[in-house]
Amino acid sequence: MGTKERVAVQRAMTRDAEAITARVVALVLREIPAYGGVSAAQREEIAAITGWALRRTVELWVDESVMTEADLRRFRGIGAARAADGRPLQAILRAYRIAAVEASDLVVELGAGTLGVDDLAALNRTMLIGVDSLSEALFAGYAHAASALDEDRERALSGLADDLLAGRQTSRAALADRSAQLGITVPSRLAITVFAATPPVEPVETPAAPPPVEPVETLTTHRGAHIVVLAAEAAAPPPGVRACVVTEVPVPRLPRTYRLVASALDHAPTRAYRSSPLLDWGDVLALAVLRGSDVGAAEELAPAVLGPLLNPAHAHVLAGLVGYLDHGSATAAADALGLHPQTVRHRLRRLRELTGRDLDDPWDRLVLDMARTSPGLVPDSGTRPRNRGSDSVA
Repeated sequence: MGTKERVAVQRAMTRDAEAITARVVALVLREIPAYGGVSAAQREEIAAITGWALRRTVELWVDESVMTEADLRRFRGIGAARAADGRPLQAILRAYRIAAVEASDLVVELGAGTLGVDDLAALNRTMLIGVDSLSEALFAGYAHAASALDEDRERALSGLADDLLAGRQTSRAALADRSAQLGITVPSRLAITVFAATPPVEPVETPAAPPPVEPVETLTTHRGAHIVVLAAEAAAPPPGVRACVVTEVPVPRLPRTYRLVASALDHAPTRAYRSSPLLDWGDVLALAVLRGSDVGAAEELAPAVLGPLLNPAHAHVLAGLVGYLDHGSATAAADALGLHPQTVRHRLRRLRELTGRDLDDPWDRLVLDMARTSPGLVPDSGTRPRNRGSDSVA
């Protein structure tokens, strides 16, 4: 008993290699659900790897040697290939453990009556060391490839975000092709959240926002001093971080929207963040008007800031706002409008509810005053309510 008997088993396995390989592959496919749906081409690949691994394991047992660097390099390559396939690493490692047990049983069957205790002990040692070594190699190859694939995908998604913000590939056909390549769906309207790379302001007491709906895909990129997130729903900025959120932006309007938002974050005065670290579309347009940086901002300001007040059903609330701004107090506005002061105060409370803006806040008062004198002050019964910190672009 010894080398001669082991070589005899090796020759028997070589002679019946095809049947033995098929037996081991069938067991793996049967025992591991992740391997159940592999294609015919993948089955051939699995069979080829299995045949080589069985042959190499028996060689190591006969020689009482260990895997070479070439063996380990091959297993690292197999691990990388499985990462590209998307096959779970846990299933891959279990497949090799199952194959190792089956291979041991085959050796014992073929060497029945000829192999001694030393032969079986050597077989056991070869299998244990082999499975340990190949597992490390598979893990290393898989992890490296998976990391590279994740980085490639992140770069591709970031590149798409950059293109959308720059106005490239925004046509329906071009965007559909790009989305198909990445395996994602990009809505026709997106929420854009821009974080300013400035020290966070002091946290303020704000009502808890409902958790955002999971987007189909989130596109994130760095643009100068800003971090930009494009998604189906607005991203939630960390507490106290200055940011701007604009929802429902049509894809073709993303470049202009981002340009105005970035400018607003760069130039907004500290008082604009007194009540909240978030700017909305109304704030952005107001800053654009003040800076004279966008010819269309003035026309859009009233709908963005006053929103539901332009609905005829809320015309009395708008009248209360105008009266307050014209006369400086609820009492003076009531005198001018022929109303009781409490009626005017009630209208101003409704103003806060409908617009999210507070006349006691200097910045909000300025924005509201700009909006009510802007050329876009035209009633629009279809305008929906907007909350401070989240607005939309028509």
